Amino acid sequence: MGKIKFIISTIILVVLFGCGAPKATMQLDSKAKQLKPSADKALVYIVRPSTLGFAIPMKVSVNDTYIGSTGGKRFVYVFLDSGKYAITSKAENESEVILEVQAGKIYFLEQIPKMGWIKARNKLEQLSETEGQKKLKKCKLSTKCTASNSDS
Repeated sequence: MGKIKFIISTIILVVLFGCGAPKATMQLDSKAKQLKPSADKALVYIVRPSTLGFAIPMKVSVNDTYIGSTGGKRFVYVFLDSGKYAITSKAENESEVILEVQAGKIYFLEQIPKMGWIKARNKLEQLSETEGQKKLKKCKLSTKCTASNSDS
């Protein structure tokens, strides 16, 4: 019985004081939401509008290169050359989407958190531009976005 109380206490502490991805300043957030891709790059937003598992960071990588982490109601973005990419979201599980992008276009993926055994699980899905813009408005830029630390 003591072991169960310890596990429950640990889970509660992680939820209350977890290291979810903090949001960026309002200025950086606003700028990131208004980005336009250049003629030679595509822009991909990965949004996580849900609060489920908010304190559990979910790492995002493109072709095995880390681009950032999200928490509840957070997003990250990346500029990519035209081509095909494996975009992976890691939580308790890995979810991958193969996305073929064209320069000058904007793409949206959503991280959908689900309950897991130890921490949140996730599913990555592509959104239409209309749906993506709507969900982007519900999110704030994660400070754990490598693009925002170099491009913005």
